[in-house]
Amino acid sequence: MQIQERVPLAPKTTMRIGGCARYYAELSRQSDVEIAWKFAQEKGVPMIALGSGSNTVFADGTIDALVVRVVANGIDVSGNIVRAEAGAPLATVITQLAKRGLDFSALTGIPGTVGGAIFGNAGQGPQGTWLDHYVQTVSAFVEGEWKIFSRKECDFRYRDSVFKRLLNPLLWKVTLTVPSRPAQAIEREITMLLKKRAVAQPFTRTAGSCFKAFNGTPAWKIIDAAGLKGLTIGDLQVSEKHANFLVNKERATFADVRALIKTIRERTNQPLELEMRLIEESGSLLS
Repeated sequence: MQIQERVPLAPKTTMRIGGCARYYAELSRQSDVEIAWKFAQEKGVPMIALGSGSNTVFADGTIDALVVRVVANGIDVSGNIVRAEAGAPLATVITQLAKRGLDFSALTGIPGTVGGAIFGNAGQGPQGTWLDHYVQTVSAFVEGEWKIFSRKECDFRYRDSVFKRLLNPLLWKVTLTVPSRPAQAIEREITMLLKKRAVAQPFTRTAGSCFKAFNGTPAWKIIDAAGLKGLTIGDLQVSEKHANFLVNKERATFADVRALIKTIRERTNQPLELEMRLIEESGSLLS
């Protein structure tokens, strides 16, 4: 493992916004995690885990942190029990399991890694199927120690988990129970869901869903009802295709993101809660 300095972060996120990480490392073994954590402690900076960057936007300056990415991506299958490392792309897990007749298709079309999906309890809509439906245990590194979390201890909720309330946890592996179904039926379901998402959502420079549902109402409905589709600040736009997606038209900045979020909240007159992570130069989260 190599710890690099002043690494550009914009290319590592799907919105393509952000400055540099003061320190950056990619972790392929559990021992790398421990070394990285000790390094961060010595430097007096937080260790921030980054998945595929599909729900994260960094500030434009230097992020005073050690930003780490788990690249361990192993998938082990024994019957209906699946063990997947956090760096595995969620789409890869879904398609590989489908070939084995294991139905993980409910998460089709959700970008990112297994680790990110656990962190935010990824799923389909407020009333849909969520990742927690499949989880047995999660292995994570928290404040210098390895811990195995049971499903109950993960405290999964709508687009939420205990990991969002811990101090910079690093998720490493999840054990899942995945139901069986004929492979061809699963593959048809995957194809149908991908086509549905392609019609309904933008696949461009976006961090995915910006806000959580409010009082059971999807955020896009609230934003759409306020007539905010297409609203643009700087180079950042409320998607004309899906009102809960913010799209970087070309050279949007972190300031544009903050300003557009503030404007949406003001013009909808709702305290919409952020789903994507906005990380300031200090390494802290903007709420």
